[in-house]
Amino acid sequence: HFWVLFAVLFERLLCWGMAAVTDHSWRCLAPYTCEFEASLSGDNNGTATLSRSSSSNEKTYQASCYCGRVKYEARGEPKSAKLCHCFACQKLHGAPFEWVTIFDKSSIRFPETSSLDYLYFYNSELDQGWDSGQAPDRILPVKVSCSHCRTPVADEGRNMWLAFTTLFGFSQEQGIPKAFRHTDHLFYSQRCINLHQNQESTIEQERFWQGHRKKSPLWTLNTDPP
Repeated sequence: HFWVLFAVLFERLLCWGMAAVTDHSWRCLAPYTCEFEASLSGDNNGTATLSRSSSSNEKTYQASCYCGRVKYEARGEPKSAKLCHCFACQKLHGAPFEWVTIFDKSSIRFPETSSLDYLYFYNSELDQGWDSGQAPDRILPVKVSCSHCRTPVADEGRNMWLAFTTLFGFSQEQGIPKAFRHTDHLFYSQRCINLHQNQESTIEQERFWQGHRKKSPLWTLNTDPP
């Protein structure tokens, strides 16, 4: 028991030392580790720790920004996929909507640690940003982007990683994996283009929410004024 206790204390001292000297302790926590097995858990005191799990047989997907300086991998299938039509996403992405696929943070890894040097974090509610050297101070949730080419990379929540699906580079020939195909439209009442094509069949296949998923009424063909 003495050596187990010694090993635990040594590991904690090492992490504290990293935080004090290099301020790179955030790179030891999901989703910014170089190994998939790292996942974040907590004890009764709210202390964050690293745990290990084995899912080596699951398929991995590679994503990268425009310039290629930021690269990461996602393991397994996403929990869900959605399009967000809110005004904020339209502005922040310079696009009609945001397309995300949602993963647990433990399902994300950055195999090339140099990618972490090019990350930039922005909290739109606080209108505050942090570069990679300030990453431990970031306040979640944040939008993650490449500091060089400015490509939006993902939304980092407290427990989830909302990957921007186009960064996986699925081609027309390859097709989009079924788990990455959206089933929900969020804030469809704020849309700038119509995607329902005035077809009831489309609305039956996909769910169009006026606001947040399951926290707002569903949009229908009769929702908008004539």
